[in-house]
Amino acid sequence: MPILKISNLSKSFNGGKTYALKNATFTLGQGKICAIVGKSGSGKTTLLRLIAGLERPNSGSININGQIMSDDRKVVPPQQRNVGMVFQDYALFPHLTVAQNIGFSLKKKDAAKVKSLLYMIDLEGFDHRYPHELSGGEQQRVAIARTLAYDPQLLLLDEPFGNLDADLKAHIRSEVHRIVQAINVTVLFITHDIRDAMAIADEVIFLKDGQILEKGELPNLYQQATTPEVQTLFANLKHSANEVLTALQP
Repeated sequence: MPILKISNLSKSFNGGKTYALKNATFTLGQGKICAIVGKSGSGKTTLLRLIAGLERPNSGSININGQIMSDDRKVVPPQQRNVGMVFQDYALFPHLTVAQNIGFSLKKKDAAKVKSLLYMIDLEGFDHRYPHELSGGEQQRVAIARTLAYDPQLLLLDEPFGNLDADLKAHIRSEVHRIVQAINVTVLFITHDIRDAMAIADEVIFLKDGQILEKGELPNLYQQATTPEVQTLFANLKHSANEVLTALQP
């Protein structure tokens, strides 16, 4: 059974004149990392917000771990979906320490869990620091740890590499990959950069004008893309993509 099942999901913000997302359908299995790739305005953020429960769809359904979260008859509120979302700006509380940020969502103080998460994100000894004392990459890892503290079934990442410079991006992609694999959590992240997807995703969904162009596993999709837009995208990255796919070979 898939962790996430999206069926004919549509969202319009102007009464159906245009659609930010239209008839999206896909599934995502346990422990998979899936990248949603598309340009600004393609519907990436709308899709994430619908899954998180921050927006209500016009039609279609969202099923998480076998339970309907949204359809024509019901909409489960965000806090009851067991979905974690890390925003692009990380949204850390500036007046709280690293440890306090990580433990914020816990119903009771759990020093052992906070300590284990600090170890997992390789920030042991940073528990008493404040967000302004951290680098961008460190802040992102704290934001991920804070979200993972309450054991979500599904982790949503909003442009997780968008605020990072090129030199830091490769390192942070590797760190994020390591963290989510250690937890074995299912991940859906959005990006405008195909290199992000090639580096850490198991599956890729390409969005354009609110519609799914293609969805598939890597490297199969890279080798068998059928739509001109996706073929062109891969062709433009042929050299770098080959390097990434070679590195991913067992």
